Formats: sequence, structure tokens, C-alpha cells
Amino acid sequence: MIQKMQRIPVTEDSHPFITAVKACNLSAHGYVEEEFFQTGSANIYDEDENGKLSVTIPDCPYTTRLILRRPETPEKFSGNVIIEVLNSSANYDIDRDWMLLWRKIVRDGDIYIGITSKGHAVDALKRFDPARYAAINWANPTPERKGPDGPTFDFMQQYELGLFWDMIVDLAKELRKDDSDLNPLKGFGKNWLFLAGWSQSGSYLARIIHSFSYLPENCTDGPLFDGYYNTGSGAGDKPLNSYAGTQRINFGGMPSGKQIIVTKEPYIAVNTESENRNFGYWADDADEPNHKFRSWQIPCSSHDSKYTLLDYYQPMMDDMVKADTIQTWEGMPENGGPLDAPYEPIFAAALKALIDWARLGIPAPHAPRIRTEMTFEPTDLTGALVANRKDIFGNALGGIRYPVSDCPTASYQSYTVREDGSVQMMFGTAKPFDKALLKALYGDSEHYRALVEKSADRAIAKGFVLPEDREYLVETVTEIAKARGL
Repeated sequence: MIQKMQRIPVTEDSHPFITAVKACNLSAHGYVEEEFFQTGSANIYDEDENGKLSVTIPDCPYTTRLILRRPETPEKFSGNVIIEVLNSSANYDIDRDWMLLWRKIVRDGDIYIGITSKGHAVDALKRFDPARYAAINWANPTPERKGPDGPTFDFMQQYELGLFWDMIVDLAKELRKDDSDLNPLKGFGKNWLFLAGWSQSGSYLARIIHSFSYLPENCTDGPLFDGYYNTGSGAGDKPLNSYAGTQRINFGGMPSGKQIIVTKEPYIAVNTESENRNFGYWADDADEPNHKFRSWQIPCSSHDSKYTLLDYYQPMMDDMVKADTIQTWEGMPENGGPLDAPYEPIFAAALKALIDWARLGIPAPHAPRIRTEMTFEPTDLTGALVANRKDIFGNALGGIRYPVSDCPTASYQSYTVREDGSVQMMFGTAKPFDKALLKALYGDSEHYRALVEKSADRAIAKGFVLPEDREYLVETVTEIAKARGL
């Protein structure tokens, strides 16, 4: 139960962590950023072998935070609210879906809400600004409990993951009440709620669907959420609490280890090459009344990119240093550079497709999958047993074709080899073609640009890029080619 929703003011000396005000020039787009502390009580849940929930610890107090970006006035609101389960894999709040989607969000008048997803991120918030975030509380209600045997991704003795489920469910219910003082969007009118999650956060979506979305008390006046937007992730269920061990993977009886999510509401999964061979190896698309699913896969991509892990954070670098959350590309320059493919427009098109599917009943486009083959031994340093088939340049075949894959100026791999020979699995490498090959393939930058435009137009015609993103995509890809010597 939510008991208090408090807006935390911005002052000369205090502002939210991961603020987008400078990075995205929000004021120029007619947007404002606000931060709220949501305070209440949450139950800690467990489940039996049949998935039936039980409350193990009731009414645990908490305070978490919301980062909200919205149009300045309700009149400019589209009706769409994208709620991102902030990624905590690096032990700080990462608004990855916002990074990928913000141009579409501010262009269309959508509202974005990011919610802290795990106690692990609390330490970073308090390092960044101990006074501002003093009230944040994800305390383990019974820290005397013996921890799980062996390390788990979700266990820290002082925090309890299980607080999250009532936090998000209760927030969704309040967001539907336009007259509620506990609704941070009070006065904005009717809305459509879309739950989003990147990487680890995708497993939160699966858990919510399987354990909470269809409980009678959570869908009395319609669905808990109107659609689900899974990015860079698979079909695993997040453990219900910090003591529950590893996540459960949902195969649904599918052959060859294909994963599956079944929902009444539209569900779109967008994956890079870092995931499609492993936890993003999805079952077929579906268009049934109680099973609406799409898998979109992007070649010449990796989980992290130069834009999402390096460039986006430049305007807030002082804040990242203060929170001790600096990220780097760990490869060797002689092998290339950080993967720089601008794949953000495909993610934006997927969100627009999800919204149209939910609101207008227009099914999202079916996308070709990256071409794969099963192997009996790992075929590269990633250790995957599903190999992506490659073209003569070493780039993946199939998937959603866009200028980076149709008009390559580099060989793209979804991982990076460190100097010591170890592998960074999530941040890929771009190995640029030499100038002679670029000239032989494309002649000059003017001809190259014409080819890029044709590729972008084909992607737009198929629904995989939005017309509004054409200029950004064409300009970015062309400028990368020029920088490589074309």
C-alpha cells in the first residue's frame, strides 16, 4: 500500500541522479523532469511448486524513488505512460530504455517513469547525494535470516528484492486514478500503461506477468498494464525475493530451448546479438487473443553500445564520478573500437508498434530473425551453442535490416576481447574496414549516403524505423562512414 507520494525539489545544490535535463535538453522539447519518493508498505512473497503465491512477511516499510519526465502541460500528453523498471545490473539506476526511446517519447508527448528496482542501487544513490537520498529505504525486514548457499545475483544482506512487487503493482493502480493524491500524474487524465525493462529488468516483466498481472484483485477494472516492452532480455522470471535463488526460465515446452512469454496484452521483445543466441532465443510470434507476441532482432549490435554506455553519460560525468559508477569499453584499440551502430530508431519503432497494437488493435509487424544454427560446441569466445550465421564481412545475416547492416563500414561483433584474453560479453567491437575497401564498396560519401537513404526507406516501409527518425539515422550512419575515411 502506498502511503505517501512526495515530489523532491531541485535546487542549486541538489538534483536527481541520472538526470536527463542536460543530456536530452528537455526544456527545448517542452518537457520537465521530476523526482518523487514513494513511501508505503509491501509484502514479501514466496511461491509453491505450482507457482501459487503466499505472503511470508507482511507490511514491510519502504521508500523508493521515481524519476518522471513529462510534457509541461497535460494538453500535450499523448495518453501513453512508459514505466521503466530501472536496470540495476551495475548496482546503480540505469534508465537504458529511456536512452533508446527519449526522442520518440518527447516527440509524441508520452510520459516516462523510471522506478528503482533493487536495493543494490541504493548505495549509489546515497554516494551521489547522501542528503537528498537519506529517506530511501529498501531495508531487509529480517536481516537475521541465513542467506542462500553460495552467491546469488540478487542477495545483499541489508536489502530485500521482494519489496519491489507491491511497489510496482500499487503504483500502476494509482496511476489509473486521475483524482488520487498518490498519483504523480494527477490531472493528466486517462492513460495507457506500458511496462518496460532492459536486460535484467526484463525478468521483472516476466515475474509480474506470471505472478501478479492476472490476479483478480489486480485486473478488476482492466489490465494491470496495457502492454509489455522487453529489451535486451529473455523470458526468465525474476526470483520473488532475495533468498529465492536463481531465476526461472520459461521454455513452455518449446523445442531447441526456445523461450516463451504468453500474455493477453501485446508483448514485444527487442534483442541485440548479445542475447539472441542465449536468453533472447525466442519462440515464434503469436497473434492469438491470449497470446500476443513479437520478437525483433537487430544485427550488427551488442547489448551495450558506444552511445548507451559512453556518449549518453558525457553531460553528467561529474555525477557518475561522484556515485562511482563510471563505465568503460574494455577492448584493445588495435582490434577496433566500441560498437557504434545507431540502433535506437529500431527500439523506438518497436515501442510505437506496441502502443498501436494495444490502443488501436493494429498487430505489430513480424520481423525476420537473425539466421542461426545449432552447434555442439561453442563457435566463438562467447561460449554460445547457437551460432549467428555471418556474411563475407563477418556480420550477422537476417534480422531487421537497416543501414548499418545493409551498408556496413565495419565488422561488428557482439563482444569485446580484453588485453588479458578474457571476454566482455555485453559491449561489442566495431572493426572498421580500411579505406581501400570502403572506396571499392561505395566510391565516395555521396554515393554511400544515397545507399543509406534507400536502406532507411526500406526499413521505414516495413515498420522497423519511424519516418521521424530517418534523418537521425541517415546522418549518424553517414558521419560514421566519413570518420572511417570514406
